[in-house]
Amino acid sequence: MVDVARLQHFGGRAESSTLHSRHTGNGLTQEGNGFAMNGTVLNVLIVLALILIEGLFVAAEIALVSLREGQAKQLAESGRRGAAVARLVEDPNRFLAAVQIGVTSTALLSSAFGAVTLSEAAKKALISHGLGKTPSSVLGIVGVTLLISLVTLVLGELVPKRLALQRPEAAATFFGPSLERMATVLRPVIWLLSKSTDGVVRILGGDPNAGRDMISEEELRGLVAAHESLSSDERRLIDDVFAASERSVSHVMISRTEVTFLEGSMTISRAIKLASDEPHSRYPVIGQSNDDVLGFVHIRDLILGAPGISPSPNRSAVVADLVRDIKVLPGSKNVLAALSEMRREGHQMAIVVDEYGGTDGIVTLEDLIEEVIGDIRDEYDEDGEATRRLTGGVVELDGRLNLDEFAEFTNLELPDGPYETAGGFVMARLGRLPQVGDRVEFDHHVIEVLEVDGRRTARIRVEPLPGDQSNRIADETDESIGSLK
Repeated sequence: MVDVARLQHFGGRAESSTLHSRHTGNGLTQEGNGFAMNGTVLNVLIVLALILIEGLFVAAEIALVSLREGQAKQLAESGRRGAAVARLVEDPNRFLAAVQIGVTSTALLSSAFGAVTLSEAAKKALISHGLGKTPSSVLGIVGVTLLISLVTLVLGELVPKRLALQRPEAAATFFGPSLERMATVLRPVIWLLSKSTDGVVRILGGDPNAGRDMISEEELRGLVAAHESLSSDERRLIDDVFAASERSVSHVMISRTEVTFLEGSMTISRAIKLASDEPHSRYPVIGQSNDDVLGFVHIRDLILGAPGISPSPNRSAVVADLVRDIKVLPGSKNVLAALSEMRREGHQMAIVVDEYGGTDGIVTLEDLIEEVIGDIRDEYDEDGEATRRLTGGVVELDGRLNLDEFAEFTNLELPDGPYETAGGFVMARLGRLPQVGDRVEFDHHVIEVLEVDGRRTARIRVEPLPGDQSNRIADETDESIGSLK
C-alpha cells in the first residue's frame, strides 16, 4: 500500500512537472515568434530605407541631366546652392559617377540584404503552412526578389524620376550641394571611374569630351508650338521670325522694274510733279542708268530742301543737288541680318545688287519688318487686287508673289529654280515670255496667265485639274460614308 501511494505521489509530481514544462515551452515559442516577427519587420524597414535612398540618387541624377544650359546659368546666379549645381553640370562625369556609386551601392545592398533575411522568413512561413522544404526555399527567394524589384522600380526609379522631371530646378538645388560634397569625398574613386569610362568611350568610337547636342531649329520650333503659356499670336510671331531667318533680301525686295527712279539731272520742279503722282516718300536717284545709283531723295527734300541747303525758289535746280547717301546690300544677305544692320545704322532704304554689281531692286526697312510681323498698311498704300479664292479650289493671285507666299495661299510648293516669284516659275516652264491665256501644269494643278505687264506675268489663276478635283470629291465622299458606317 505504501509503495502504491509512493508511486501515485511520484506520478502526480511527474504529471505536474510535465504540464509545467509544456506551459514553459509554449511561452518560449510565443516569445520566439514575437522576436522573429519583430526581426522581419526591422528587415523590411531596412530594405525600404535602402530603396528610398536609391530613389534620392535617381532623382538627383534626372534633375541634373534634364537641366538646360540656360537653367544652369540662372541657378549659378541665385546663390551658393545654385553655384554648386552649376559646377556639377559643367562636369557631367563627376556627378554621374557619384550618382552611380550611390545608386549601385544601395540597389545591391537592398537586394542582397532582402534575399538573405526576408527570403528565410518567407521560407519558414511556407513550411509552417505545409509546403516542402525545397519548394519553400525556391519560392521564398523568387518571391522576395520579385517583390523587392517591384518596390524598387516604383519607389526607387519611376516615382523619383517623374517628380524630378516635374521640378528639375528645385530638385537640383536640393540635392546639388550634398552630391557635390559626396563627389569631393569620393574623388579618387570617381577619377578611376572617369578614366575607365573615357577609355571605353574611345574604344567604341566616341568622344569623351563631347557634350550633349545643341537643340536644333526644328526642336526649338516644336517647343515653342507646344508651350502652353504662349498665345496663338505669340507663337505665330515666333514662327514668322524663324521663317524670316531662312529668307534672303532678294526674296523680299521690290524689283527694279517696279521701282520709280528719279534721274539726277531732273529738275526739282519736274521731280515734284512726278513724285506727286506716286505714293512713296523716298526715291532712288540714278545717273546714266539704273545701275548707276547716286543715292536717294526724300519728298521733303524736294519741297523744303536738303539739310544744310536753304530752300530756294529756283526750281531749275536738279535732283542730284539734294541726294543723300543710300545703303547697298547684296541680294544674298539674310533678312534678319539686314534688318538689324539697317536699324543700327539708321537707314530706311537700301539698294539691292546682284552678283554682278548691278541694281536688282530696292528694299525698305518696312519691307524687312513686314517679313517678321506681317503686312503693314497705311493710308497711302495701294490696295491693288487682293488674292481671291473662288469655288472649286480656284485661286487668283499676283504673279509677283514669292515662292513661300505662293505656297501659303495655294498649298503648292513650287520647286527652286532660276526665279524668285510665281510668275518667274511660269516663264521658266514656258521657256518664253508669257502671254495672256498661257497655261502650265504642276502637281495636278493648272496655272494660267490672266494678265501681263510688259514682259512679266502680272496675275495668274491656279486651279486643280478636273480629274483630280473629281477624284478628291469621290475620296471625300467615300470617307464620309465610311465614317457613317
